[in-house]
Amino acid sequence: MSVSDSDWYTILETVGSLPKGARRVRARRELAKCLRAYPSLRQDRAKLRAAQARWQRIHMLATELHAMLTKEWQRGWTYNALVDDAFKKYLLPSTAIWTGHLALRVRDHKGRRDPAREWLYLELLHIWIYYFRGELRASTGATGGPCVRFVRAAMALVLPADKVPRVPTVRRIVRQLAHGKPLGLFHFDSVMRAARAANRRDQSRLKE
Repeated sequence: MSVSDSDWYTILETVGSLPKGARRVRARRELAKCLRAYPSLRQDRAKLRAAQARWQRIHMLATELHAMLTKEWQRGWTYNALVDDAFKKYLLPSTAIWTGHLALRVRDHKGRRDPAREWLYLELLHIWIYYFRGELRASTGATGGPCVRFVRAAMALVLPADKVPRVPTVRRIVRQLAHGKPLGLFHFDSVMRAARAANRRDQSRLKE
């Protein structure tokens, strides 16, 4: 996905004037990468649960089959080291990894959790701070300020109109991150790193 000229113009118009030093070309490129990656990160909860159940059954059947083969070898069947290794070293560990991984994904998507949406918030705010040189802050006004307007305008490019988060929601998340709190599953916050880096750059300029 690329950000068309008209979409980019809409975003810039929505945001308003940008701070001096904003890297618009790089911001547009990073925004395109972010919006292109988002759809592939989204997961349908029903499909996740179905996949989890399928892999749990595969793991159970593989475990039972290996146990049955082991008993037959103990009863006198010719032992097959290749088959035994295939189960112990590859099949059983692989199915265990997949069942564990899918269990985590299902858990992560319980209730109102949406890891892909949380990732999108962080990526957009990183772009806002690091490339647009914006501040991680939200106003009490009707639009929430330029940071909130940017996030909503960017999300509107990949979400249906009725799914774009409202101003109070984005305002709450911006303030939450500004206070150093994690967003859902994301405890390592690249947004705050970018904000601190931008602050250090500003302090360096003031000393020069």
